[in-house]
Amino acid sequence: MSAHRYREGVKVSERHGAVEWLTERAALVALLPLSLWVASSAFTLAGADHAAVMGWFARPLNTGLSVATIMILSVYAGLAWKVIIEDYIHRPSSKTFLMALSNLTFLLLTATAVFFIVRLHVGSAPLPAGFGI
Repeated sequence: MSAHRYREGVKVSERHGAVEWLTERAALVALLPLSLWVASSAFTLAGADHAAVMGWFARPLNTGLSVATIMILSVYAGLAWKVIIEDYIHRPSSKTFLMALSNLTFLLLTATAVFFIVRLHVGSAPLPAGFGI
């Protein structure tokens, strides 16, 4: 375990959070225009029939922006939960478990969303064979 440095009774930053902070800010900056795109797309598709929605997903730009939005949102949310867990969970074993659970949850949610977006893009049924009615 490394010795902590203090200056005037305050722990000196070890700079291990700088990359996470920059990543969080970059994700937020990327999400601003993407959220406007999501809102305009939702407004455009509101009340559209199945064929129109499938046509929208068939466009590579819409599919790419959908995947990018999901991935960036997951990174941003994952970092936010990491901060919450680090700040409010003090038992090391609980912190480790919750961090692993959070990471796994965001990974599975992202993979599932990307899987279904790509299936919509190629025109497949939204659910794999054997699921649904």
